[in-house]
Amino acid sequence: MKSAPDMTERRKHRRARLDLEAVIRPLRGDTLGQPIVCDIRDVSLAGIYGLVKEPVPFQLNDEVLCMVSVPRDLTRMFPFNRLHSKGWIVRIESTGIPMSDRSEVGGSWLGVAVTFAPNPIALAAFD
Repeated sequence: MKSAPDMTERRKHRRARLDLEAVIRPLRGDTLGQPIVCDIRDVSLAGIYGLVKEPVPFQLNDEVLCMVSVPRDLTRMFPFNRLHSKGWIVRIESTGIPMSDRSEVGGSWLGVAVTFAPNPIALAAFD
């Protein structure tokens, strides 16, 4: 008889489900690629998961620069209002969500996960 899978939570950072956008830019050496807007599904100090329009200009394990801005009224849910980090694409998956379901025409949305470098720059400066 098979044992039940281990469902222990292994995340080290609190994850928040926020309706935000991130900007992901592929890094090719010292060159930044075109910015891609990512509709975030959840974010933590370890990374993000969100939806992007296909096609995407990156592949699994590509290095990227990721920028997330949290509106002031949502910062009580998360410990920063801006986060900039280098990171890596760790997952690209089909979501089956047609763009027409999200006020776009044609194509579909891809799920993309980015893991951040060990020391992301989280800025919590408030006026």
